[in-house]
Amino acid sequence: MKTHQLKSLTWWEAEPDLLDRELKAVNEFFPDLKWVGDGPGYCHGPVPSWPFLRPAPQNLDRVLGDVPFEIRVQYGHAFPAAPPSVFPLEPKPPVELRSFTDYHVLSDGSLCLLQDAEQWTSSSLTSDLVLKAAAWRVEYALFEVGAIEKMTQNGIVVDDVLDSLLVERIEELLLEG
Repeated sequence: MKTHQLKSLTWWEAEPDLLDRELKAVNEFFPDLKWVGDGPGYCHGPVPSWPFLRPAPQNLDRVLGDVPFEIRVQYGHAFPAAPPSVFPLEPKPPVELRSFTDYHVLSDGSLCLLQDAEQWTSSSLTSDLVLKAAAWRVEYALFEVGAIEKMTQNGIVVDDVLDSLLVERIEELLLEG
């Protein structure tokens, strides 16, 4: 009796239109993220310092530093039913901050970018998570320089609650030289 071997496909092999949709959305806002079709796939590369709709504070690099924010967006085999994981590569938060909700870093080192599972649906876009990761980077920089003790609950993608604090901290750093 002959048995037939079924070739298993990754989500992006089985759904090339979904991959096209994802890559188009990611590349529209984050053109430096590069797709790698290894296993379930991932994107990696630098993310702009301020990809938000409102204007960036002047001299933002004084708080963020010269190092570009590098991430890896790791897709899983369950995508799009399950969101991809976003790992900060540079700067990489220390292990001590993992699993503390104040810093939004999970135990595996990926970022906690969703408050609950209902925030991700099979029609959600990875580019929205990358936008939240960019916001995490700004808040993490404020934490690193001692301007905040913990990160905000909602993030800064659409909430400008930290913008004035960011401007104040930049001005302080400029005065310090």
